[in-house]
Amino acid sequence: MKSSKPHHRKRKENTSELDHADTKDSNVIKKKKSLYAPLTRDELVTIKETENLYRSGLFRMQTDELLKEIKLKKKRNKKLDLFLHALRDCLINIPDNTQELELDDLACQPKGIHIPLYLQDAQTIKGKFTFKSPTNIAVVGSYMLGTITKPTVNVDVTVEIPQECLHPRDHINARYYYRRAVYLSHLAYHLNQSNICQEIQYSTMNGDPLKPILVIKAAPEQFTSYYTIRLYPCIDQAAFKLSQLKPTKDNIRYDFYPSIESKFTEETQQLGPPTPHYNHGILVDMSFSRHLKEIYQAIHQNQPLIDAVALIKTWLYQRELNKGINGFNGFLASMFLVYLLQKRKLNPQMSSYQILRIFLVELGSSDWSTIGIQFMKENSSDIPSMTEFSTAFEVVFIDSSGYLNLTANLSKASYYELRHAAAMSLQHLDSNCNDVFSNIFMKKIPYFTKYDQYIILKQLPQLDKATIGQELLENLIARCHNLRSVMLRWLLVILERGLNKRVKLISVMPEAISKWPLHKKPPVKNENITIGLLLDTEQYSSVIEMGPSAEDSQAAEMFRKFWGEKSELRRFKDGAINEAILWQCKCIAEKRFICERIVKYLLQLHGKISSENVIYIAGQLDDTLTITFEDESKKLSVSNNTTEEDTMSVLKSFNELCRVLRSLKSLPLSITAIQGISPVFRHTEIFPSKPAKRFKSRTSLSDDVSNEVIAKNVLLPSAEKTCPEWIPANEAVCSMELTGEWPQDADAIRRLRAALHLEIARLLSQNHSIIAVGQANFVDIFKDGYVFRMHVAYHREPGLIRLADDERSQQIANELEKRTHLLPQFATMINGMNEQYHTYSATVRLVKRWIASHLLGGYITEECIEVIVASLFLNLETYDMPGSGLNGFLRFLKLMCTFDWLNSPLFVNLNENFIETDMAEIAMDFRENRSKYPVMFVIIPKNALNPLFGTPKLTNSILNRLTVLARESYSLLLKQLSSYASEKNVDFVKIFRTPLEDYDVIINLKLEYVCRFHEGIDSVVTECRSDLNKKYMPVVNFDPVQCYLRELEVNFGDIALFFHNKYGGDFIAVVWKPDTFKPQSLKVSEMYYKNIRKEGNSKKLMMLTDKESIVQDFRLLGESIVSSIESR
Repeated sequence: MKSSKPHHRKRKENTSELDHADTKDSNVIKKKKSLYAPLTRDELVTIKETENLYRSGLFRMQTDELLKEIKLKKKRNKKLDLFLHALRDCLINIPDNTQELELDDLACQPKGIHIPLYLQDAQTIKGKFTFKSPTNIAVVGSYMLGTITKPTVNVDVTVEIPQECLHPRDHINARYYYRRAVYLSHLAYHLNQSNICQEIQYSTMNGDPLKPILVIKAAPEQFTSYYTIRLYPCIDQAAFKLSQLKPTKDNIRYDFYPSIESKFTEETQQLGPPTPHYNHGILVDMSFSRHLKEIYQAIHQNQPLIDAVALIKTWLYQRELNKGINGFNGFLASMFLVYLLQKRKLNPQMSSYQILRIFLVELGSSDWSTIGIQFMKENSSDIPSMTEFSTAFEVVFIDSSGYLNLTANLSKASYYELRHAAAMSLQHLDSNCNDVFSNIFMKKIPYFTKYDQYIILKQLPQLDKATIGQELLENLIARCHNLRSVMLRWLLVILERGLNKRVKLISVMPEAISKWPLHKKPPVKNENITIGLLLDTEQYSSVIEMGPSAEDSQAAEMFRKFWGEKSELRRFKDGAINEAILWQCKCIAEKRFICERIVKYLLQLHGKISSENVIYIAGQLDDTLTITFEDESKKLSVSNNTTEEDTMSVLKSFNELCRVLRSLKSLPLSITAIQGISPVFRHTEIFPSKPAKRFKSRTSLSDDVSNEVIAKNVLLPSAEKTCPEWIPANEAVCSMELTGEWPQDADAIRRLRAALHLEIARLLSQNHSIIAVGQANFVDIFKDGYVFRMHVAYHREPGLIRLADDERSQQIANELEKRTHLLPQFATMINGMNEQYHTYSATVRLVKRWIASHLLGGYITEECIEVIVASLFLNLETYDMPGSGLNGFLRFLKLMCTFDWLNSPLFVNLNENFIETDMAEIAMDFRENRSKYPVMFVIIPKNALNPLFGTPKLTNSILNRLTVLARESYSLLLKQLSSYASEKNVDFVKIFRTPLEDYDVIINLKLEYVCRFHEGIDSVVTECRSDLNKKYMPVVNFDPVQCYLRELEVNFGDIALFFHNKYGGDFIAVVWKPDTFKPQSLKVSEMYYKNIRKEGNSKKLMMLTDKESIVQDFRLLGESIVSSIESR
């Protein structure tokens, strides 16, 4: 009986296991059945809604996930509600003060608390003040409406100032603003005495210095410090008569600012200019509850509208369009949606995506600076007209009262920036890009990546009180002596008129809203102003500024007054006589900085701002693309920035050579086409070749060498002398006519091509006195100091070579096809990019320079780099195309560090030949068969050219290093640009100096054998004054360092990776491969550079790599050019 119990228990256990297995199997079956079950009614409705109301199903899923992420969790709200109740109780229970205080008396200021308002150069505010507890405390804004979003989680609370604390005439001479600040200081004092707040600071309402507020963090022990509470003093809707606050009303008298000299008579001293912005600030404080009610009634039962507000706020935040006093914040976005609802542009049945799209459509096509918009209002003669608002404000959007312009603080420049961003986002939303959602909502767009050139003013324009104009004086008084806002408006007018058609957009960088402690005065405004320019690449470099005709005397006089002595009367080729300005430029590079010259000239002329106080950001990285020569006479370093001229000189000589070649009549076959294939012919060479000079001390003549293979009059490198100068061969393909005389054998074609090379060289030498040397695979032609290497091509040759069907033949055929077929087509394509996008070339050269400087040029082909840069101009996302090399380079760095190379191919949609279905198929195949694709997969619609962009040497670890370097360079460059005005001697070249800590071995080279040392980032060389070489074929493509590098890769490529900067690098970096120093089983065939050791206590022999021997062979292999080796 005892022995049966365990068996019975086992049977029960087995039975339960079987039951569990059956249950598990049944669940699996149910799950499988549910996958193939008919769609439910709700699922069908959801699918139908997605088709009709959203861009795609994926877009809807992404939207839903984003909304979950940016909306707040309800459990956090409970602690917040507790704090809000505690805050209300604390404020409402503040005891009244029966004592009347004088506003100009120190007793009016609470102990230890400063009044957060400073009225510069104004008369002392006089009057009586008695503190009373708030009439009403209310939560307003996004938290109340349910549209609050991360990451900036602010909860707005209004505190209504009792009518007893005000005077009916407080709207005159800033008395209301001062009373408001005094009342706020008393609230701050009492809150500071309580224990519910962790931190209390002063700040300003959207950056307006007249409207201080309190910023509160709750005590985390009792509540939560996750939220920031913003406390706004406000007043009752009937505190002042609306008619007293019309935009045309003058509520600041001239005598309020005695320091500003008035040009008016004594009778007008009691009056003042219209004060629309001053009046607007008071109206805002009277409208909190009314605006909240209007928005709440429109959206509280409409979840798609609430979601749309959250999406729009995210869109604004990512573009920094909601910052500062000129920002378009969530409140304005909500009011605009309410306006669209009222105008029946929106309806409650729309999805959040449709609402967002209509928002972008209406905003992008609006013109509030010319034709303002307004809510429906009652017909009344007292309500100001639209003309009055348009005269007083730059942008007009009138609320339902008819008195308040919601966009009063929105400048015309900020509005144009907002409208442009909406139009670009809408265009991207309608494109076939696969990453639309991420580009619109997920990617941060910093200010310094949006524009092409930047102006930083270190001081404000100087006002001359003796000559100040009436309009500027009135604006200064109307803005309560807010010099920054007045001068900024004046500055934008000057820039808009001066730059005119050269720019598409002028933007002012939003100023950070300041905070300061309760016991301190408001901080002094930072005078630095940063302005971004979005260039019109077709017109920004024009050397002529055309003015009015001489016949229009009034316009001509205004033109001369604006431009000063620069203006002159000129006669043009078409016979027209106009006022004009000529900006003289010595080279093409100087044309890129004409805008800088215009800005500095006009600011000096009209604002008395010296050039030292104007920082212009445009060509800070140009020095990396120049060769710095030492001027021996002046002992100075001079940069030679003539890349465009050097390229044009090469192309001019090449075109002349092409004309000569086509004129050769004695050739058995005529030449049909000649196409350059080197980067210089695509305008993407960093350092185009310069005319060769005669260095007798560095070379020897082939006449002195007894070798029948080498042609006469050819210079050769000498072993006893230093390395000759670097002379690259500019390669081109010469296509001959297609006839039946071409042989059908690959070897015969090769011999025929060699004969043609020799014949071309003979004819050029005999008939045109051009030095030419024919070889089996090319002919080198020396013209005007440049070497052109011509390859005769026959289009069927690669196919005939492939008939051999062996690996070597396939490799030769691929190389030949690349040189004769693919590269000419690629050059044509890139030249098209250069014609269409004028800053493409500068961007490519900066990118190539950066990649080479970090020793990675040998792992990414030049063609691949050029196509990646092309994507910046073709795949615009929500940007405009780059209008400067600096802007294009910044966007390249951002692309490299943010693009998901592991899971996505980079589509470069040249000529827009990609269709959405093709891109989807390629992307799916890429993900499913990732291993057969390269680490970095770049693809264009023309499939035949895609082999050019392969990166077989690029590994995951090297790509990872590239992305890390791009991320660090991007963040450092943004930091340098943003702090350029405050820091001295900013080193922009720092991002081109690569860190060497991760390399195992550094092979230092002798500088006399680094023939391209003059191209180094920090190199300064003495310019050679020798005469041009006109008699001898120079040493071509001879770089001892590259020869040494190839030897290292051939002999040690299986155990190490080698890195070098071909543009003047004076060292080679080495990284050991991961398995190099792991013990290996003994194999006699693999004992090179190995030591034999026993493994532990066993008798098994193992091989260990001998690092010292390898390093020693590094030295022996480059004995003549290696100076030292550092092994780490």
